[in-house]
Amino acid sequence: MRPSFMHVGVICEHSDPGRGGAERYLRALAARFRARGHRVTVCARTGPEARPVRGWPPALRPGYYAREFLPFLRDEGAERVLATVPVPGCDFYQPHNGLLSVCIPAHLDPVPAPWRHLRRANPVRGIHFAVLRGFEDRCYRPPAKVLALSPRVVEDLAGLYPDARSVLTRPGVDLGRFAPGGARDGPDMLFVAHNFRLKGLATVLRALDRLPDRRLLVVGRDRPVPHPRAEYRSDDADLPALFRSARVVVHPTWYDTASLVVLEALASGTPVITSMRDGNADLAVEGGGAAVNDPGDDEALARAIEAVAASADPGRARAVAERYGEQAMLDRVVEVVCGSAS
Repeated sequence: MRPSFMHVGVICEHSDPGRGGAERYLRALAARFRARGHRVTVCARTGPEARPVRGWPPALRPGYYAREFLPFLRDEGAERVLATVPVPGCDFYQPHNGLLSVCIPAHLDPVPAPWRHLRRANPVRGIHFAVLRGFEDRCYRPPAKVLALSPRVVEDLAGLYPDARSVLTRPGVDLGRFAPGGARDGPDMLFVAHNFRLKGLATVLRALDRLPDRRLLVVGRDRPVPHPRAEYRSDDADLPALFRSARVVVHPTWYDTASLVVLEALASGTPVITSMRDGNADLAVEGGGAAVNDPGDDEALARAIEAVAASADPGRARAVAERYGEQAMLDRVVEVVCGSAS
């Protein structure tokens, strides 16, 4: 029997090449749909697939997308529409930032307490998130299906939206680009992020003070925080080599739906210490790393670094990552979105 192919529409905020992990993921997903014979049309606010749409105020963008992008895609013949922003009326919603109702709650915010409470009390900010949550709530109603990037998102959905239809579609990692090899003669500790505050760099630096014999390499485009034993690089072109040569990767994030850093490190045979706020914390532990309960607990992080570095097993880390190869995980999304037609 000849296979049936579909026209899939994708709605996202940005499609700019090189912007970040979410954009790389969507480009790879679109390519995988096409490789399986499906047609893909992407609508974004910025980048090569940008279409004219209002962008202000930001809280109302999902409404603009629903009124502009969704009818355009339907008119073009899209049979299924996948959105990574909360667009009411989409067939599949993949919340890359997790559920707005639980994303960075007040007690997890890395901002110091006085400023955190002032920011939370800002009425404009409160209205902004209330409006966005209204759009998102409508994406969790049947018949829409939620593509959850981690077990954490599945659990959050079950607790807050028991009627939501969800399926676990974990992101994958490029097992060819990130692979073990060579001597572990790189940094004692490697930290990779573009948002230093959110990903826990302050905790890492305090833990470094407790580990006088170790040095830290930070890769990211955020503002450096001076430390005598920390080196900063903004260029991540050599990231695969750094992952291979590092002794341990530290990532005590305050919130991550499903950290790609964890998978990239494991694929490179390098153990990871993350936090329980990371949707991939279970994979980090399974791969010989650890997950601290409190992202701000530098003492627990220092202990975990010493313990994990002393018992690192590259084979164990790689074996976990091999279950989540990029193409296999993208195929999973294609099968869910296109059903038996794929």
